[in-house]
Amino acid sequence: MNCIITKAADSDLPLMQRFFYETVTNFGSEVFTPTEIKIYSKLATNRTYWLEKFRTGHIYNAKLNGEVIGSICMDDDGHMDYIFVHLKYQNLGIAKQLYNSVERICRERNIHIITTDINMISRSFFEKRGFAINRNAVREVGGGEVIELTGVKYLRS
Repeated sequence: MNCIITKAADSDLPLMQRFFYETVTNFGSEVFTPTEIKIYSKLATNRTYWLEKFRTGHIYNAKLNGEVIGSICMDDDGHMDYIFVHLKYQNLGIAKQLYNSVERICRERNIHIITTDINMISRSFFEKRGFAINRNAVREVGGGEVIELTGVKYLRS
């Protein structure tokens, strides 16, 4: 895939908001509960939320023809807040490119541990990158069980 990975700029904000909103509302039912979809779709349009993410996080976007088709965000402590790739562009190595950007930052900043929340769909992606997966809890949501997972990866110096 011939996309470009760049650090998010303020000019990316409208593109990211649209990408995030469309991902959550169009494909979220595969990953999120209806309540989570409602919460995340509101966050997608919350300019203040995104400006804070830009200020405090390391956000990288995958772009193709000027559109954001993937995004990743990590804080200064090595916690990955999210990684998204548009459904149309999945399984093309974009998530791997985005993740490699974050791991490179961790190594440059001497961050030795990367953590993230994981869902069942992204589990194998993180396992392939050396994350240990922890099962935190099983909760009932909307008549079904949701398994809460976290991942941790220890980086070697």
